[in-house]
Amino acid sequence: MGIGRKVLALAMLMVVGAAGAHSGKEDPLQLTDKSFMQLQAVEMASKDKPNELERVFGLKSYERGNPEDAAEHFRVAARYADKYSQHYLSLMYWHGAGVRVDRVQAYVWADLAAERGSRKLLLIREKMWSQLTAEQQEQALAIGEEYYARYGDEVAKPRAESLMRAFARDMTGSRLGYRNQRMDVAGQPVGGAFGYKNGGNASSYLVAGAATPDQLYGTTGGLEFDGYWKQQDDLLDRTGSTSVGPVTPVKTRK
Repeated sequence: MGIGRKVLALAMLMVVGAAGAHSGKEDPLQLTDKSFMQLQAVEMASKDKPNELERVFGLKSYERGNPEDAAEHFRVAARYADKYSQHYLSLMYWHGAGVRVDRVQAYVWADLAAERGSRKLLLIREKMWSQLTAEQQEQALAIGEEYYARYGDEVAKPRAESLMRAFARDMTGSRLGYRNQRMDVAGQPVGGAFGYKNGGNASSYLVAGAATPDQLYGTTGGLEFDGYWKQQDDLLDRTGSTSVGPVTPVKTRK
């Protein structure tokens, strides 16, 4: 499986729960259609991206029946600009899955999730807004600025990118020949490549489909990371589905 397909497979963990989330159904909230074992399989490919790794941890906890722990992981991922996890938190607060029902917080998380203009997440946000009381709308506007100061892209993207750069530095080692992680090959090659017993970063970029550090930089959009975030946004609207009904225009929000 190539890099592109693996990235798409990871993205498919995303807005599965959105279709029934706001359509009046009483089914249990579903966040992903992947099994626990499938989530376990993609965890290694997420090692170099803190937002994706915490998202997978959260989904695994949710599938284990521990939504409280899932919400904590999603909050961490949200600090790393993960719009998927911000979306999950909005659904959990809306339905009271692992947290108490809080429609105000649900809307604020939905607004954060839609920050980059995803059509699907904007529709969900507006559907939530239309179901808030006037008092709840005022409360959401009052606390929104504080949430953006902690979880908005302006602060969350640099936070995530800093860790991604640190991962890449640890992986590449010295240009003079010293590798800061010993990598032991084990057994016979599979598909032309040996498996690693040691060296977490090196083995994770091997699993992710990157044969060299330069290829890993390519998957994350280089030093500016623009490519990575654009890829995440594109996949956000290519996966999942929503059924939210008509959208009612609301007053301008900050």
